[in-house]
Amino acid sequence: MPKPIHRRQFIHTVAAGLGAAALAEDEPRIEMRLPARVWARPTTWIGSVTDTKAIVKAKVPAGADCRLVVRKASGGEPLVFGPDSPPVPVNVARFRVSKLEPLTDYLYTLEIDERPSNFPTGSIRTMGPAEKPWSFNFAFASCAATGSEHPVFTTILERRPAVFLHLGDMHYTNISRPDPRYYRAAWDTVLSSQTQAALYRSVPLAYVWDDHDFGPNDSDARGPGRSIACEVYREYAPVYTLPTGPRDGAIYQAFSIGRVRFIMTDLRSQRSPDEAPDGPEKTMMGPEQKKWFKRELRAAAKDHALVFWASSVPWIGTGDADSWQSYATERRELADYMAAIGIRNLCILCGDAHMLAADDGRNSDYSSTRTLRIPVLHGSSLDQGGSYKGGPYSESFYTPRFDEGCFGWVEIEDDGQKVAVNFTGRTHRDEVMVKHRFEV
Repeated sequence: MPKPIHRRQFIHTVAAGLGAAALAEDEPRIEMRLPARVWARPTTWIGSVTDTKAIVKAKVPAGADCRLVVRKASGGEPLVFGPDSPPVPVNVARFRVSKLEPLTDYLYTLEIDERPSNFPTGSIRTMGPAEKPWSFNFAFASCAATGSEHPVFTTILERRPAVFLHLGDMHYTNISRPDPRYYRAAWDTVLSSQTQAALYRSVPLAYVWDDHDFGPNDSDARGPGRSIACEVYREYAPVYTLPTGPRDGAIYQAFSIGRVRFIMTDLRSQRSPDEAPDGPEKTMMGPEQKKWFKRELRAAAKDHALVFWASSVPWIGTGDADSWQSYATERRELADYMAAIGIRNLCILCGDAHMLAADDGRNSDYSSTRTLRIPVLHGSSLDQGGSYKGGPYSESFYTPRFDEGCFGWVEIEDDGQKVAVNFTGRTHRDEVMVKHRFEV
């Protein structure tokens, strides 16, 4: 559903160089420029963290000689990394950090022209050894106003998750033009937020988009900025390996933390129109992504103790809505595949709906055999007020008030024999509103 743009937010967006994206095609163009406050509050952001590696990105001054200095929080000799390629055309430098030790805290600083910069210090906490039993926590959520300064981001940061899964609508610019300046300015506005910047420079970000940050409301593969969105995503996101490779390919990806596999799907850039009649040809994923997704599920069901699928839209529900409800044929195909491979260690994380919710699996089975029991968890919205979508949900739901921020918090307890999952849906005051626990 369209989200109203309040006057104060609109003025802020225009000042950040994004106003034209919210205007109709016949409105006068607004000159695109980098927001001045981006340079007043420079930042770095991190992702793709493993037990020994990480990716750090930073927007740096044009033509600057920059390097990243990484030290153990406990002290010792620094590790120094230069950008892995010239930071052009948008001055976003990527640093591939390596030679780290598992389960270790590091601090990093950015030096420009061989001098300390005014970029704030960031931190990296490495993961446990890959594919070994390890207990950890992570946060997930979606839906935040463009450049939001909401305290919910500070609450997430203070809990120090191993990773923050952002399931879309990182901003609400609803870009409808194939111009990379709008997409880059949207990223710049997000990263100029004090609360978001502090989170992203110290907690790994794993992010896939939904409609408002991919294109116009209810976007699909017809979006005029589709290839540009994919290109700019690669410029800015500190991303895990993308199977598609090319600069304008879809952004689905998968990664592991300990014995847990995370599968993040791109449910916008490949999808059929929502209003198309449902049937075998109507798709949320597109054929290539769907083949990849099925391969990932089959392998993860055997090789990992637990699998999380990050779906940017709700899985549960019937009727017509901008969710899996409108793609019921493909949803049944996927559910039948899950039943056929006998997967018993899958949990679905959902975004888009502005609510906290949990289902123990009794309402999530859309297979022909009715033999699935897949827990479904919702952890939104970051600051967009409340809305209920889909359902029913066996473990209740909560729709936040307009001034509340919400997120999902997941604690993984892995003793090597079984994995326990403890989910709590929380407000920005860290109040628990929904909870669910299960084991695999």
